[in-house]
Amino acid sequence: MTETKISDECRSEIRPMSLTYVGSFLDGEGCIVFGKTKKWNATQQKYYPSTTIRMEICNTDFEIVEDIHKFMGIGHIIDIKPRVTAKGTTTKTQKRWQTTHRQTYKALKKLLPYMREKNKRSKAMEVIEYYESEQPQKGLARIK
Repeated sequence: MTETKISDECRSEIRPMSLTYVGSFLDGEGCIVFGKTKKWNATQQKYYPSTTIRMEICNTDFEIVEDIHKFMGIGHIIDIKPRVTAKGTTTKTQKRWQTTHRQTYKALKKLLPYMREKNKRSKAMEVIEYYESEQPQKGLARIK
């Protein structure tokens, strides 16, 4: 059996955060939501079209989630309390970095080249195309 030696440099060095790391982390631990629904407006007594755009990374390693938030410079962090599963076990406390709408667009423009997971890449492209379309949605200015 071959013995692998780890250099002192590797033992002590924490590499700086990068788009490659965040893109990979989003592939494995993240979620991208893009959907259109109708919501009820009680004041006007009618349904109106609503678009939901959200991206999040959730993990029990708080430091990584906070570092991603700091590196990307957008979004916010939410504390997720432990919950009891169907099996009766209690989950760990988690942190979630979350972006919505245009924040999600800006983050995905940077991260898309570093993402590999097919479904998440597809959802990211939908969000980007939504904001860059030639026919902007009513009330939304085209982003350049």
